[in-house]
Amino acid sequence: MFSRAGCDAAVRQCLDAGITLTTEDEAVEVRRLVEERTRQVPAEDLDVLGYWEWLDGLERGSPPTTPGCCRASRRSSSLLVVRGLVRCVFATETLALGINVPARSVVLEKLVKWNGEAHVDVTPGEYTR
Repeated sequence: MFSRAGCDAAVRQCLDAGITLTTEDEAVEVRRLVEERTRQVPAEDLDVLGYWEWLDGLERGSPPTTPGCCRASRRSSSLLVVRGLVRCVFATETLALGINVPARSVVLEKLVKWNGEAHVDVTPGEYTR
């Protein structure tokens, strides 16, 4: 995705459509692992960060993962991807460059992006490596 809003919207569409990519046991494990890593974060901070919607997406196997996420969220998402508990990650281009998790496929939202000055076509060198 080429924006945080796009990542959040994609997750929202999946949640609204009732898409679940995890089993009940996997969702329980996801919640346990995430709660361990976010235990020190005050509840009011979690609310501001959109934690509950993020956790809902994570438990269903498709969280948003953007540079705007807090460190505990990014680390939790990466750990769960590596453990095979997250099947799909909606990520921005910036995060995708630094993510170190196994990926079977990558889907681009569109083939045009904002480069800071104009909307331009994504070049083959940007999506083939």
